[in-house]
Formats: sequence, C-alpha cells, structure tokens
Amino acid sequence: MKRWIVVLIGLFLSACGVSKADERYEEGEDVVYHAVTEEQLPQHVKALYDRQHKQFKTYTVQQDGVMYVVIHLGERRTGGYDVVITNVTYEKGKIVVYYEERKPAPDAIVTQALTYPKIAIKIETTIPVEVKKK
Repeated sequence: MKRWIVVLIGLFLSACGVSKADERYEEGEDVVYHAVTEEQLPQHVKALYDRQHKQFKTYTVQQDGVMYVVIHLGERRTGGYDVVITNVTYEKGKIVVYYEERKPAPDAIVTQALTYPKIAIKIETTIPVEVKKK
C-alpha cells in the first residue's frame, strides 16, 4: 500500500513540471521572443494587428501561455518608417519590451503615401508585459 502511495505521488509530481511559460527569470535577464507575421497570429490578435491607427497604440494579448505584443507607431506621411524591437528583458516582476522607431534618411527616396508602421511579437510567458520606447 505504501508503495502505491509513493508511486502515485511520484507520478503526480512528474506531471506538475514547470513549463517555459511559467519559468522564473533573473532580474535584467534577456527574454526570448519571436517576431510573427500576420498569418501566424491568432484570429482575434490579427484583427488588432490589421487596424490602421493614426496614433501610437500597443496591445498585449495572452493566449495559451503565449503573450502576443502588437505595436503600432501611428500614421506616417511617407514610407521608410519601421518599428524595431531593441530588447526584451525581465525587470521588477514583469517583462519589458523596448522598441524604437526607425525613420528614413533625409535624402532617402520613399513612398509618398500614408503608412502605418507596426510589428507583432510573441513571448512564451504568462508574466505581465510592459512596452517602452527606447
């Protein structure tokens, strides 16, 4: 009987392993993320990604242990603008996504049309995420 209890406890504990999403990070540690295309986004996140915002806007959406982060820079008068993720780190109990806006060079030949620069990334975590401009 005692042997069965030990076996059951062992099975229970082995089933309770820690997933990557629940992993604890060290302060200042870089967090792995992946840029995703529109086609790789879940349907409800894709709807947020497709919007063309005239103002800066960010979204964070949690689904199945994955945090999706969408950053819209807002409307730009020409092409040549881009959003770049510069760093993703663990700070003070949350994950911080740092981004910067890349502007076209003054002498660059760019599209003369309104553009809406944006990016989407995914992070395998359930930890809260904050977005900051670098």
